[in-house]
Amino acid sequence: MLQDPALALLDAIASRFASGLPQDASVAHFIHSTHGDLPPDRLEALIADGDDPQGASLAELLLFPDEDTARALEPALAAATLDDAGVAALAANLGRRVTRALAILPDGTRLTVPVSADAAARFVSRLGPLRTLPAAVAACVAERFGGDAALSLAVAARRTGPAPWTPGAASLARAVASRLPADAPDALETLHYLVRFLGGLAQGALPLPALMARRGRLAAQLRRARQQEQAMEASNFETLARPGVRRPYLHAPDIARELALADAAILAATGRPAPDTTGSCMDMGVVADMDGLLAALDDQAD
Repeated sequence: MLQDPALALLDAIASRFASGLPQDASVAHFIHSTHGDLPPDRLEALIADGDDPQGASLAELLLFPDEDTARALEPALAAATLDDAGVAALAANLGRRVTRALAILPDGTRLTVPVSADAAARFVSRLGPLRTLPAAVAACVAERFGGDAALSLAVAARRTGPAPWTPGAASLARAVASRLPADAPDALETLHYLVRFLGGLAQGALPLPALMARRGRLAAQLRRARQQEQAMEASNFETLARPGVRRPYLHAPDIARELALADAAILAATGRPAPDTTGSCMDMGVVADMDGLLAALDDQAD
């Protein structure tokens, strides 16, 4: 008899709590820098003290699902396909079923963390159960790029993807996944970028026009960033700031990288390069009167 997917997900989370939630080096660094060399029993006493704000903060940190936990729970999350009511039921059932979780530090130290009903609900929320990567997208990515790539994208979607996925967002993601060159070195990065972009869309926005609009803004930012770099090469920050120049710093390499990813997604989705909607400027020299200006314009037209 097949197990109910929601119950299977509850079992998977409870089993993970019992076997241990792995913690990374950043958590160990936080514990050491904040609490010094407290032995495990003192740390557990601190965590168990619900009236101590430092203990409460540490408990919240230890009950945050890391990459390993997210990957381990993803198959059960995808199979459950929970809606709002299903998420609420899962949180309530988990709060009734578990009272503690085991946290495992990088050096092997094991800490028992109390789990209240509210803490269980927050853990479920952090899993992103409403951000399930559409099955058609996951299947396409698995077929073209492999199962591990599909799992990584599904985990990323739970953190930064749409909640919930609209038909338009799912259609764009599947189109890009099905048409990106499988051997392109940045294909997987393009898919992750697209999922993040879709997750940040305003409600009701059309995905492809919004992506093209974002591409246009990036192109304009890149042009300004390069102009800024040229100005800095010709002068320095203090000289530019003295007359009152106040501009945000634009990092050209980061902008250029995002622009390249947007271009790759648009090319895959439409089959053609994105239109260049940015204006341009050109040094036409110095003219003394209108006749000279018209002559310069005629030269550029030729």
